[in-house]
Amino acid sequence: MTKKEKFIEEVAKLANEADYNTIEDYFSDDALDYWNGLRVIKDKEKPKFTENGKKVLAFVKENKDTYNNLFKAKEIGEGLGISSRTASGAMRKLVTDGYVEKIGESPSVYSLTELGAQVNLDAE
Repeated sequence: MTKKEKFIEEVAKLANEADYNTIEDYFSDDALDYWNGLRVIKDKEKPKFTENGKKVLAFVKENKDTYNNLFKAKEIGEGLGISSRTASGAMRKLVTDGYVEKIGESPSVYSLTELGAQVNLDAE
């Protein structure tokens, strides 16, 4: 479940638990229009990985043993020929999705998770 879906679910639950019969009774017309816009499901599903995310995850998987499964964005960027900022952004998304975990600060250090190790990037 995405953060957006979780947010929608929780707001709907709160509205239904209030002293109102339906969510429509809970919101003003403007807020209801915005709410309904949030709930719209896109026709086109987002890809599981961004282009950079896929490259970064592939690099991490391929170099897990070389780096003892401890990666810094700078190392990933140098290995892929991208900026450390780009690598860091891709890593944040991969952390959110559970493919890598952040295990250190200053500098940030990342590690491949079991989910990340098992994902088949060729199928994505």
